[in-house]
Amino acid sequence: MSTNPSLDTRKIALLDLDAFFASAELLRQPQLRDKPFAVGGGGDRGVVATANYLARQYGVRSAMAGSQARRLCPQLIFVRPDHAYYRAMSNQVFEVLQQYTEIIEPASIDEFYLDLTHNQHYQGSASLTVSAIREQLRALGLTASAGISNQKMVAKIASEENKPDGQYLVTPEQVSAYLAQLDLKRIPGIGPKSLQKLHYAGLFLGKDVQQAELTSLQRILGEKAGWLVYQRCLGNDPRAVITERVRKSVGVEETLSQDATSLRQLEQFLEQVLLPQLQKRMKVSNWQQAFIKSQTIKLKFSDFQQTTVSRTANLASPSLFYQLLRDAWDRRQQRQVRLIGISVALPDPDDALQLELELE
Repeated sequence: MSTNPSLDTRKIALLDLDAFFASAELLRQPQLRDKPFAVGGGGDRGVVATANYLARQYGVRSAMAGSQARRLCPQLIFVRPDHAYYRAMSNQVFEVLQQYTEIIEPASIDEFYLDLTHNQHYQGSASLTVSAIREQLRALGLTASAGISNQKMVAKIASEENKPDGQYLVTPEQVSAYLAQLDLKRIPGIGPKSLQKLHYAGLFLGKDVQQAELTSLQRILGEKAGWLVYQRCLGNDPRAVITERVRKSVGVEETLSQDATSLRQLEQFLEQVLLPQLQKRMKVSNWQQAFIKSQTIKLKFSDFQQTTVSRTANLASPSLFYQLLRDAWDRRQQRQVRLIGISVALPDPDDALQLELELE
């Protein structure tokens, strides 16, 4: 059971639209229903945004190179993304959700947190309410999977249990046992590097962390990351569903028309393209007006592996981006660069409750 009694009365759901872009495309291109297809680019520089479940049977996945997807599934059909259309469909889903609760937090275009604590539908049953929502969305031509619990983190994990087109309930009494049997890679924020450190220390499941000493976790992962992992595995997530999203970061990225083979090429692209774009998105005329928490640069290499380098900063600085770029470039191991991105993390008014920080 959660160690925070106030969590026990909450009913929170995470609704995840299944293969959303693909499902939306089927509504206007029903002839694709029995064919493997992907939304994205199929050319040498293209990337799969999402794929229908027929294509996934061939191993086609999101973020995969279009050329690799074609090799896995030669008959794969590519559909050009139409983000305005997907946004309109997402808004239709939001309107359906508003019939059941006003406390909705869009986590992305196809994911929504719902606070059903004071829900009056179906005698207050969150499970029956979510079933009704999913049935209503099915009538629109969209399927959704859902997780239901007393907290956002567990609802998010549980939404993966019965995909596609299913739901899974974890009651407050079940939270500790549910997290105990999970592989640690399913705990949000535990990436490959942290997972490797935890495995080296003999920690593989949620119960291993639950039984560990906090101080030993902090020795393994660092003070902050160790504390976060400990809280997650105990099932302590007090975050509320917030109806007004606060921007956590601002960033821009571009896939290059040709792979970059020199640092100078990337520096010029940073200067001429990315920095002006970021400044425009941040809506500042002077970098000294941009109050931030950190700056990050991302490089994706020709083998589709990527690296990020971040530094804390109070004010955005173009010169720091150049320094981060050089650090990231040194990790290339003779690989060329196909994508470069820059971003800044914005001050978070709710840092004390933040449980979605990257640990890597």
